[in-house]
Amino acid sequence: MADVLTSPSRTDAAASYDFYGVGLMIMTSSAALATSLARDFEYFAAAATPVVAAGAAAAPIVIHAHFEEPPWQRIPARLASMLTPNAVTYDEGRVRTNDYNGRALAIYDFEREHGEVWSTDFDVLYEIVYLMALSRVGERHDLLGIHRLHALGVSVRGRAALVVLPEGGGKSTLALELLRRPEVDLLSDDTPLLAGGRVLAFPTRIGVRGAVEGVGAEHVRTVRRRDRGAKMVIDYSAFRDRVVREASPAVLIVGVRHGGTRSWIEPLPARRAFAPLAVNLMFGLGLPQVVEYFLRGGAIEVVRKAAIMRSRFVATVRLLRAARGYRLVLGRDDRAAAADAVASVLAP
Repeated sequence: MADVLTSPSRTDAAASYDFYGVGLMIMTSSAALATSLARDFEYFAAAATPVVAAGAAAAPIVIHAHFEEPPWQRIPARLASMLTPNAVTYDEGRVRTNDYNGRALAIYDFEREHGEVWSTDFDVLYEIVYLMALSRVGERHDLLGIHRLHALGVSVRGRAALVVLPEGGGKSTLALELLRRPEVDLLSDDTPLLAGGRVLAFPTRIGVRGAVEGVGAEHVRTVRRRDRGAKMVIDYSAFRDRVVREASPAVLIVGVRHGGTRSWIEPLPARRAFAPLAVNLMFGLGLPQVVEYFLRGGAIEVVRKAAIMRSRFVATVRLLRAARGYRLVLGRDDRAAAADAVASVLAP
């Protein structure tokens, strides 16, 4: 079988990133695409982040993005192996082809960790490359014992608070409100990492709904998504001086909505926090864990995924033992009080 990744043309730009020992290289001839991804992954620009995982220095993930008409003839003439709302998937050994309903084509070689994506729609191309990169980096991290938690992560003097909220539950809004307090540092507004009993920073961009206050226009842009419409995002550059590399897990906060106007925080037994952690850590609901680049067949993959689930379970139990549990009751439009509540349980 021919190599999936073709040789880049002389006009292609290559950017390298280091996600705690997992390398990523993105090649594209689109300057706009290269710039957008560089803004997303600025924190992980090569050599900016130390390697923390033993044995992590494997071959990097390589993604080649083509802003051009997809070569539809490369779709294999065989039965589809998976059908999702986003794509029709075809497998040939370790090579997977995804037809994104005629809007884009992606071919990924899992053995070599090489991928190609084609589309004439810039926004679709950008979204697929971004999610492919995060999904593949995430699985490589899982195999190294570095696990993503779908939560807001902040820190005060090296002590981390992990706030679990449902999708669209206001993590980014709460993050921006917390960052108004000078003692609060950011780990991630959406996916902090758990590794070796520590919480590692994973800052990319902060997605917001509505107007953005107190942030320079040069740090804000609009991202157009395939099925969920446009959203405003704030680049890492706007808060780079507020990011701390790691912290110890001190408190785990499970957020719930309340119909009243008042917000408050109260203790939560560990057994009551297990279910939200299982959803947001063990099963990865809400993570950029794209099904077409994560779920694959075969005995080897079953063993691999079982090992990942065991490791995530261990990380879940370890976090429950290390952090005090709280329930954050979120009233309507009471962001300041909610942020005060989170900061209060991190106070020395």
